[in-house]
Formats: sequence, C-alpha cells, structure tokens
Amino acid sequence: MAIPSRAVNRRAWLAGALSLSSLPLAACLNRRSESSETTATDFSRSFCYYIPRNQEILVRIQIECRCEVFDRSSGRSDEYFLTVRTQTGLRTDPPSDHLDPGYDFWMIFSGTHVLIRRVHTSSYNLNPSRPGVDRFHSSGWRLQSSPARLLSSGKEVREAVRSWRPLVAVSEFVGEDPSRGYRIEYPVKWADGNPDHTFRVETGPVVLLDPDRARVGRSLEFDDFQWAYLDYRSFDRVRCFLERPTSILSGATYQPPDRLPRRNPALTSEQVARIRKRLFSGWKPPLSFDRLRKLFQTDHHSVVDHRPVSTTLYALNSPAGEPMAHSAALPRAEETAS
Repeated sequence: MAIPSRAVNRRAWLAGALSLSSLPLAACLNRRSESSETTATDFSRSFCYYIPRNQEILVRIQIECRCEVFDRSSGRSDEYFLTVRTQTGLRTDPPSDHLDPGYDFWMIFSGTHVLIRRVHTSSYNLNPSRPGVDRFHSSGWRLQSSPARLLSSGKEVREAVRSWRPLVAVSEFVGEDPSRGYRIEYPVKWADGNPDHTFRVETGPVVLLDPDRARVGRSLEFDDFQWAYLDYRSFDRVRCFLERPTSILSGATYQPPDRLPRRNPALTSEQVARIRKRLFSGWKPPLSFDRLRKLFQTDHHSVVDHRPVSTTLYALNSPAGEPMAHSAALPRAEETAS
C-alpha cells in the first residue's frame, strides 16, 4: 500500500469520533501466530492500527496491555487492547501552541468500539468518547509472538533479569464464579531479581476490570475499566495502584527521605488546610463548591487495592543468531549475597 506524504491534521480528527473495522493487511492480523512451542507476546513488535476514512494513511500505535474477558463454560472470549499514551493538543482560535497545553490520550481497541481516554490539565475536563467501528475505513491489531521460557520460581526470574531477557506477564482475575473473569498480558518494565531467590515486579500501566461484572458479549463502557500499575512479589497476590481524581494539593507536604531541600519547599499540613479553606468555603464561587473541587483535581494513582491473582511470567528468547547485549558485567551471586 502506498502511503501519501501529505500532512494529516490528527488533532482535528481526534476532536471528533473515532472507530474502526477489519483491515485485510495479512492473514496474521487479529490473532496470534500458531506455534507448538511456548510463546508470549513481544510487545515491542505488537501494534494496533487504523486507516481513517477518505485518507490513505496507516496509523500504527504500540500496544501497552492486552485484556481478554473469558467464559470457560462457553469457551467464548472478548479482547481489548490498550495502546501507549499519546500527546496531542486542543486548538485555540486562532491556533496557539503557547496558550494550549494539549492533552494526553489513550485508546482501547475492541472488535466493535474504540474507547478514547483524554486527560487534560484538570480532570474536571473529563471527556472520554466511545465511537463505533464504522467511523474508520478499517482497523485492528497485530500481535507478534516470540519464543519464550516459563519462569516458575524467584530463582528463574533472577536469572532472566541478570541475562537481560525481556519479561512478559499474564495475570488472571476471577470473581465469585471461577469460570468467568479476565486476564491481562503486559510487558514487565521493572523487575527485581534478588539473591535470596525472591522477586518483585513493578509495572504498568494496565487496565483492570471487575471480574463479577465483566461479561463476554457485553461491550464494555469507559467506566468499566480501571487504570492501574501493578506491584507484586508472588504469583498469587498483587498490589494495584488505582488511578483516581486526586487533589493537586496532595503530596504538597512531601519531604524526600534524604532530607535534601526541595526545589519548591514542602508545605505544612496547616498551610494546605488554610489553602483548601480559602478555596472551598466562605465566598460565592462562580460554580458550586463540589465542581470547584473537581477543577482542582487531576487523575493520579492514589488508591491501593490488594487482589488475589494467578500470574505467569515468561522470559522472551533472543531472535535466532542475535546475541543478548550487555552494557556492563554484573557481580556474581555470591558477591551480591553479602
């Protein structure tokens, strides 16, 4: 397919509705490559894509997380794909990049809809959209599998970390009915391989669901998804950092543990209380105090929830003939153990 070089106003396009349908680029689209060996998704080579109507361009977006809602009793499942964060801008009239800070946005691709999340300077401007697939000329996703090795212990995780292997995890959540739930697959971006053969994974972002509410065949809405980072030290329990609207004054009192001075000095709790009192009481605001508080909030990972989970970790193998790169020699295990 020839891709014209003319510029496309992505910002104007994003201001409207988005959607998609199937793109017959190759037989491997929208499904994994079949293989008899153990494989895991290589997220560095896996993408969602779309072709806008009336424009001969192919837009490719890297996948951040794969979510599959399943029903074991029927064998059916639905897939959702979270893309990486992208940056764009709202347009002023006349256009000005100096006056407009722009907004971050993510997409969740499904077979019927695209959920578009936008994060502005304030979460008061919350305005997600959920167009149908018919708005695109075509769209879909391409998952690239890679040979992988199952990691079944902390020792094996440590060995994979020390040998610079890319790690991929699959975490499965079930509700009261264990036959129904969902699983997510995602790249591990931060991992500790410890001398005592314990491990720790801290990674994200991922999307989570309520396993008792998510159902196969029910097209999920924006509010069904929880935006999270994960922190775990075992295969059966995970600490989830959940994103919530959070006051921009949260953390204003934080002082680093090393007691080095902050560039902006920390506020005291009393100062924060006085600021909040001044903003949210004792005067006639142009809008309700509840809406005013929302105006001084932003989306942030500020809630922790501990959840049971079944997690499997994989180490991707190097492509054939390609040696693993090492930037420096690591100390031997007996040296770090001391």
